[in-house]
Amino acid sequence: MISFGIIEDDRSLRRNIEECITMQTDVVLSFSLHSVEGFLEIVSITEEPYIVFIDLGLPGISGLEGITYIRKHWLDAHIVVITGNDDENIIFDCIQRGANGYLLKPFKVQDLIDNIDIIRNGGSLITPQVASKLFNKIYRPQESFIDITESLTAREKDVVDEMLKGLTYKEISYALGISATTVNDHIKNVYTKLGVRSKSELLAKVLKK
Repeated sequence: MISFGIIEDDRSLRRNIEECITMQTDVVLSFSLHSVEGFLEIVSITEEPYIVFIDLGLPGISGLEGITYIRKHWLDAHIVVITGNDDENIIFDCIQRGANGYLLKPFKVQDLIDNIDIIRNGGSLITPQVASKLFNKIYRPQESFIDITESLTAREKDVVDEMLKGLTYKEISYALGISATTVNDHIKNVYTKLGVRSKSELLAKVLKK
């Protein structure tokens, strides 16, 4: 059973997500709030959910600061930003603060629910537009990327290249002419060698160099 919470001031969007959640047999809503202040009131009496969706443009305490508060209290929760802000510096800041995913509005709520499996399998919910912006930012200082990946094999570097373009495991498999299982094995090795647990942590580590 997957539990998750929502911090979103758009009542209509929040209700749509809630309705989609209630239709799932293995997903349960932990909380649904319109502000970070509301989160701070209930966090001490709320069990850590598997996923927290949070908007950035919230009233009062911003969603950006909210990520820091969530991560302070819940180390393992998967924090997914849902916002219309595609500024690469904001995206980078969110990842550095502990976000595991970044989805740009508008999006189909059902697609969001369907993609929960990506998180279950150790991936990150990052839309292609976001991945593209991060990819461009990462590849400005080529030497830094080479330094951080020098412990990887040539094939592992190929997989990382495709990951940072925003490709799915299936798309990487097709691009490199290898099976999805092999892609998954390479990614696990990359995470182990670089000391990260997810795609978002990999992005943050590369961008810090």
